Amino acid sequence: MTTHPPLSYPKAGIWARLIARIIDLAVYAFFLSLPVYGLIHGLETFFPSLKIIGTLTPGFTLPIMNAAIADLLFILPLSMVLDALIGAYYGNTLGKYFLGIRPLRANGRKLDLSTCLKRNYLIYVTCYTGGIYFLTPLAEIIHYIRYRRTGTTFWDQEVGTMVLAPKGSPPRTVIVAIIWFFASIPLSMLEDRLFQHFLADTSAPPAVIKGTAPK
Repeated sequence: MTTHPPLSYPKAGIWARLIARIIDLAVYAFFLSLPVYGLIHGLETFFPSLKIIGTLTPGFTLPIMNAAIADLLFILPLSMVLDALIGAYYGNTLGKYFLGIRPLRANGRKLDLSTCLKRNYLIYVTCYTGGIYFLTPLAEIIHYIRYRRTGTTFWDQEVGTMVLAPKGSPPRTVIVAIIWFFASIPLSMLEDRLFQHFLADTSAPPAVIKGTAPK
């Protein structure tokens, strides 16, 4: 007996796949941005000339170039690997689970780690342009046109995979998209508060022992 969905299930729609990917990336960024930005901030202790992040907070107040560099060199590659590990171990990701869709091999079997890594590499490089965000919209348009013409994505065709919708549906996609839109606001605010608290702790001067004068 197998636990994977039969191939008779319909293919997942492009919007369900897109929203699932947005959710996954946002969740990965939430858990990865704090240690990554904290690491860069901590490096200033040893290399003051860097001044990459300083005491600024992420989001709109973080310089665009600094955030792009952090995403390009750290967060995006780590997200790619983390997504592959989760997909290979659980057979799905959180975003796809919410949308009721599931990635599989062409024969209907679960993706292994090697396949997940290869597939993610093609997605992150060809669609997300390796983190060069001003090129991403153009790449996404090109891949959307290709998907509408061929019925599959470039990465699925290259590695022999597909995304089915055992429990997915257009109403579910709309509902999840609306819920995520409102849930992402407090998530972003929480990330910002955690980051400010972290920087406040790492930026605070060492406490002076009572009865001694600071040197």
